[in-house]
Amino acid sequence: MDFITTLASTARTATPHDTVINSEDVYSFYNPYHDNGILVALDNFVGVTDEMARRSLMMGKKGDNASRRRRGLFVRIVKRRVMKNDAATTTTTATGDGDGGEVQLSKLAVGISGGYEDKFETVHRYTVVVMDVTNGIEAELPYDDTTKHTFPADVTNSIESIIHHPGLAVKQDLSAWELNDEIPVSKYAATLPFVDNGVSIPSNPSEWTCQKTGITSEHLWLNLSDGYIGGGRKHWDGSGGTN
Repeated sequence: MDFITTLASTARTATPHDTVINSEDVYSFYNPYHDNGILVALDNFVGVTDEMARRSLMMGKKGDNASRRRRGLFVRIVKRRVMKNDAATTTTTATGDGDGGEVQLSKLAVGISGGYEDKFETVHRYTVVVMDVTNGIEAELPYDDTTKHTFPADVTNSIESIIHHPGLAVKQDLSAWELNDEIPVSKYAATLPFVDNGVSIPSNPSEWTCQKTGITSEHLWLNLSDGYIGGGRKHWDGSGGTN
């Protein structure tokens, strides 16, 4: 605890505007689900492996004093997916009436009523690590609801801000597909003009050809107003359409 108290002043509290890498090692695909998880530095919020944590201290920063370069504070994040106790009692199916312990699927979603049941839960484990350039890990203490109050306030605030930060994970709202959902009609459909020019469009898109080049590909677009079929834009690597 003496090492942690000495380094407590180096711990920063992450704000919503800070970049916090708490889901993987910045140098590889190593993540908290691997054996030893990852270490996130309390001063710059960068996630690394044990070895890269030592190397980052070796490199140091301009203006750092000798003790700062020699030791650093990290929080180790380890995650495990474990089977829920009641996971084997229910089976989710998209068909049937739900007899025999089965639940009928009515939503394309996970973990909510009517959707696929998530049979696993994620267990988190945190520890406070003092990493030394020469000796490696000099101290590692468990961090949980019972022990968090024994650490300096700067350390506790920093760790809480790291583990609860959304990090670089993509934030998006996932909408569930409902069996009884009404299919919305585009507001442009009512006024979409159609030209009766006698053009016949094959119902099978694989039979379409570009009216400009005559080629057949999967990168073709159909103009719903006049029936014109043409190629899309080229990608940066030359693949894609012909325009």
